[in-house]
Amino acid sequence: MNIPKEFIQNIQGKEFVKYEGLLNMFHENGGKEIRTELVQSMLGEETFFIFKATVTGAKGTFEGYGDSCRANVNPMIVKHMMRMAETRAKARALRDYNNIGMAAAEELD
Repeated sequence: MNIPKEFIQNIQGKEFVKYEGLLNMFHENGGKEIRTELVQSMLGEETFFIFKATVTGAKGTFEGYGDSCRANVNPMIVKHMMRMAETRAKARALRDYNNIGMAAAEELD
């Protein structure tokens, strides 16, 4: 599938798809529903979150998991780790739905 250039981000010489592009392609490709579920979390010094996302549309149903913890997010994102884990889960499910093998920028540490 061709990804429009405005949805590609170059990071240190490597290309990644942006979440907004995955979401746009989902809607263009018959996407109907996105559901998320908090699978596991722990608060405290070792705070982490794991989400499961399920996307459904004309192409079928696809699932993806996303996690976040202090070790895999930018220091500016630490207070937003729960939302980052959810976005990563959705990005993985959307990549499968859209048949995109390229990693999403949001999946990076």
